[in-house]
Amino acid sequence: MNASTARALLVGLLVAVWVYVSVVARVNLAVWVGLVALGCSFAAGGGVPGLQKTLVGTLSGVVWFLVAVMVRDAVGGTTIVRALIFGATASGIMLLARVPLMAFTAGAFAGAGVAWAAGVNTVTEAIRVGVALAIGALIGFVAERVGGMVAARRM
Repeated sequence: MNASTARALLVGLLVAVWVYVSVVARVNLAVWVGLVALGCSFAAGGGVPGLQKTLVGTLSGVVWFLVAVMVRDAVGGTTIVRALIFGATASGIMLLARVPLMAFTAGAFAGAGVAWAAGVNTVTEAIRVGVALAIGALIGFVAERVGGMVAARRM
């Protein structure tokens, strides 16, 4: 079995296990959030660097979004004020890409977008989204590593 096939089968198996466990154990973690991070981990190149970029990028996006929500709530204001707050947040994400560890801008925007779509308004909600993102990134990492080991064991 080649590495690509092994990786695909492992991703399917790990996602199936996650869906099953989340339903049976009633874990309040959105699987779709983890799927975004899973895609980011492969887009970031995989391996340890891809895992690191995905975790730092997506989690920073969640933090950026949470800060924007807190500023929005503190300031209130009109629609234009809220739009400017979120525009400034997007600029901040772009500027932070100057820091090498934070350079995976796509991951940061994915994390912020997931936080927005999940309706994050509190630190607790942000943590829940962050855990789901981390699980998704880890699924990608494990599938890649184990898939490579399975492919190396040709019989």
